[in-house]
Formats: sequence, structure tokens, C-alpha cells
Amino acid sequence: MLSSTVYHNEHVIEAIYNQLKGYGYEVICSHMGTVYAAPGKSNEENCLKAVEDCDFFFGVIFNSYGSGITHKEFLHAIAMNKPRGFLVHSYVPYTRILLKDFMFNQGNRTDFELPKRTMVLDSLKVIDMYNDAIGNGNQDGYRLWAHQFYKYELDGAPFVNTLFSNYIRFETDLKAL
Repeated sequence: MLSSTVYHNEHVIEAIYNQLKGYGYEVICSHMGTVYAAPGKSNEENCLKAVEDCDFFFGVIFNSYGSGITHKEFLHAIAMNKPRGFLVHSYVPYTRILLKDFMFNQGNRTDFELPKRTMVLDSLKVIDMYNDAIGNGNQDGYRLWAHQFYKYELDGAPFVNTLFSNYIRFETDLKAL
């Protein structure tokens, strides 16, 4: 499953989707219309069901938050302990470092919020989503890789290529989990 906010990021989502399809994967992605829309179910219900149905959850964290469904997908994948990986726009971890002293007190999230949206980040919920994705604050110290990118074509696509291009290796690694 390819999960991400969509607004202003359509071209990146489409590039990742097409890259994965080119490697032979069946990609579940709401923006591309491949999430089954069960009659009578909400967008959120259908997206969470897609998380349950996928073999691997690949989340992309952009600097915009959206409606919150993506964050719920991330949390659902984490709760289900789905095999997962993440790609994150470099603005997010950078801003996280800059605002750490305002956002956290002794490891706990404060009520600090942005007074208004910025071009760098539209909501601190993006940082919360990033922290959830990488497992920041987990008691066991287990953290997941989230590859940073600034311009997808230059520094995101090579990561996706390395992770997914060898279908047999990737499938074998998933089965070994």
C-alpha cells in the first residue's frame, strides 16, 4: 500500500505508483483509485481496510497534513505491526529538530501548535505523524528507517528503486518476517 497526503504532491505519488507498478507490484493507493470503495463505507473505513489487506505498508510523509486519514492509516499499520517503510520530505525532520524544545517537555508532547500554516509545514501533526512512523519514544528503542528526500527524482526515487526493484529479494524478505 502506498499511503500519503495528496494535496500538492500528486506528481510524486504518481511517480512512486508507476515505479512500483513497473517492478510488478500491485499497488493499493487511494489517489490512483486502487483502494476498494466498499458501498456504504466512508473513505476512512475503506482506507483502513486497505491497510489490513496490504502485504507491505509504504508511507510517504510530506510537509502537509491533509484530513488526517493518512495519519490514521500509519497508526493502523503500526498497531497491526505491518511490515512497513517510510519516505519523508526533508523539511519534516529538519523542522522537528528546530521545534523540539517547544514541542516536547521531558519527552512528552506539549500543547504547542503553529499559529498559522507555513510554506515549510502546515501543521505540527506532520511531525507527530513522523514520530509515530519512526517509532520515536518507543520504550524498547526500536525505530524504523524513514529515508529523507528533498526532490523525489533526485534523492527519493533511488531509495524506492533500492528497496523495491528486486521483487524476488523483497518478497523473500517479507516472507522471512
